[in-house]
Amino acid sequence: MIFSYEAKTLQGENKVGTVEASSQEAAIEVLQRNNLIVLNIKQASSISLLSKRIKLFDRIPKKEIVVFSRQISALFEAKVPVIESLRTMTEQTENPAFKEVLDDVTQSVDEGNPLSRSLEKHKKVFSEFYISIVHSGELSGRLDEVFAYLADSLEREYYLTQKVRGAMIYPAFIILGLIAVMFVMMVWVIPNLTSVFEEANVELPILTKIIIWMSDVFKQFWWLILALLFGGVFGFLRWISTDVGKKIWSQVQLQLPIFGDILTKFYLSRFSDSLSTLIKGGLPIVKSLEVSSSVVGNYTYRSIIEETIDNVKKGGTISQIFKTKKEIPLMVSQMIFIGEQAGKLDATLRTVADFYHKEVKNAMDNLVTIIEPLLILVLGVAVAILLIAILMPMYNITSAI
Repeated sequence: MIFSYEAKTLQGENKVGTVEASSQEAAIEVLQRNNLIVLNIKQASSISLLSKRIKLFDRIPKKEIVVFSRQISALFEAKVPVIESLRTMTEQTENPAFKEVLDDVTQSVDEGNPLSRSLEKHKKVFSEFYISIVHSGELSGRLDEVFAYLADSLEREYYLTQKVRGAMIYPAFIILGLIAVMFVMMVWVIPNLTSVFEEANVELPILTKIIIWMSDVFKQFWWLILALLFGGVFGFLRWISTDVGKKIWSQVQLQLPIFGDILTKFYLSRFSDSLSTLIKGGLPIVKSLEVSSSVVGNYTYRSIIEETIDNVKKGGTISQIFKTKKEIPLMVSQMIFIGEQAGKLDATLRTVADFYHKEVKNAMDNLVTIIEPLLILVLGVAVAILLIAILMPMYNITSAI
């Protein structure tokens, strides 16, 4: 049951919030253990529709998790107890949704549950990778160290993902600009000019006739065009969520010109980074591979990792499977083989992850440099075609006068 409460801290500060407990007495006991003086408490019987709707828009950006991991790592390193560290992070977090999550985690830990199990209640916020790392820290008694590894890993992945997304913003902006120009021309400019051309009774160039025909089709069947567009997008998203769709689309991604190479490096960087962090955190190799397969983000690589897990369970090695796969560069399988032989797999995976991290950053920088003038050229050609289609008949009209 959920109880809403009003309370005061020992310093006299007012506190308002909710607490989950089996009864009102249990809820009061939880609050008192958190050094709160309960003024008023009642069961939260109903939540307004407006509150529910607003909650739908609550989101916890990945950056919040990165900052939380880094800061709580520092608190653990300073030997601050887990409960006090969580309370500190809860109080200083400004995001209401994340504050609510941390408050629940704090209460769960205060009730005697392990931190990893408390985090597991919020799998939409904390990934399996995150929870597994924390669990390994609890088992080894090195929670401060594993949180430091975790913070480093999350920061690297976050900034790499932001780099990729940032590089796509400019092309997306240019493409949207082109679509907007085409829409305005087809809906307003071309229809108005068509009446002028008809009144002038001049022979129209073939290019102008094609543009007018396209405008007429768009005006009459715009609803069908939009329906087909949105239906196609929706159908594609549904298709790639199926097993067959995931398998085919994952292969297509890796075969795309230019982008396929970048995506391959991105997935290899993510896999190497996560596996290195998990092994360094003390997880068994099989469990580390299982978690890495769930976070790699590509069906093809996930299938390779799952095949590798079966081989490792039978007494084999990672490199035995990797060296037979064309999706895995020879350098990667050789580095992993060297790491396995030397007993330093986490270190060699870290080297692989750093290498591909830099490769992706360089590739995205080069891609932006190449794609900017190319997109401007495409936009210029499209606008030029429209202008020629309009200016040629206008010139014929003025010549006839």
